[in-house]
Amino acid sequence: MIGYHVTTQKKLAKYEQTGCILEPVRFWTVWDSAKAWAKKTGRVYIVKFDVPPGSAYPLPDHKPRGHAWWTDQNIRKWSLWCV
Repeated sequence: MIGYHVTTQKKLAKYEQTGCILEPVRFWTVWDSAKAWAKKTGRVYIVKFDVPPGSAYPLPDHKPRGHAWWTDQNIRKWSLWCV
């Protein structure tokens, strides 16, 4: 599964400094949903990563249902996308 994590410049700098996004990591499974969330929250950075198998769980309070997830694994490899 591919995950898209929407973040701020300050948090992105921390990820790059430590080499890790610490769990729990909230993410979107659909690019358009991540992009819409970034626009809604004013965040311009989206981090794309592979979700470790068996470690992802849906967030029940997000709509549309099924697009927002979280993982209990630290993320150590990602690529940066800007909105």
